[in-house]
Amino acid sequence: MRLSKRLKAITQFVSDNSKIIDIGCDHALLDIYLYQNLKNVSIIASDIHEGAVKQAKKNIEKYNLDGKIDLRLGDGLDVIDNNEVDTIIISGMGFYTIEDILTNPEKMQNINTIIIQSNTDIVKLRKFVIKLGFKIEEEVLVKDKDIIYTVIKFVRGIEKYSYDEIYFGPRILEDKNELFYEYYNKKLLKYENLLLQLPKGQLASKIHHLNLIRIIKKQVSDKKEPTK
Repeated sequence: MRLSKRLKAITQFVSDNSKIIDIGCDHALLDIYLYQNLKNVSIIASDIHEGAVKQAKKNIEKYNLDGKIDLRLGDGLDVIDNNEVDTIIISGMGFYTIEDILTNPEKMQNINTIIIQSNTDIVKLRKFVIKLGFKIEEEVLVKDKDIIYTVIKFVRGIEKYSYDEIYFGPRILEDKNELFYEYYNKKLLKYENLLLQLPKGQLASKIHHLNLIRIIKKQVSDKKEPTK
């Protein structure tokens, strides 16, 4: 089973002996890979779209895993009982969909780990999941088909974060790599261009963008150029 770089990055954060639900499993490729490569996991693959579940079923059967991966049609955490899983995986969705899925106190009681790749609003995502009683254990930037994604592993616990850590990610700041500088230099250019286009009357928006430009410049200014 070959995975995209985005999905492969998610697998690195999954612990053996986990009881997983992959919400929005699409074609279940991630779930098949996890079952093949971890010794002792239980996996529920779910999707709200009937077509995706049908295709997932075909793939599961193709790899002779029928009965090994539990495939369910339904919305978010509605498809599980309260104590069935301890790990949630969500990838390829926007923040507000993820927020809606995780706003389910009864089903979240036994969840110890949440692994998320959100397509939007990473800062809002960090703030929201932290308020649910989780801390950021691991996170990584991954480039797949010219798009840079953020994958975050949250675990139960309390940890205080600075503004910069919420914005960039505390674990990402610990090891700023080439993708970090590529991603945030592009963001910096975007915000600088937006600032030039803002009408004079939009003072609050101007202050917001100036603040973003300031904090990004602070973090990318330490990049060392390679010696010739």
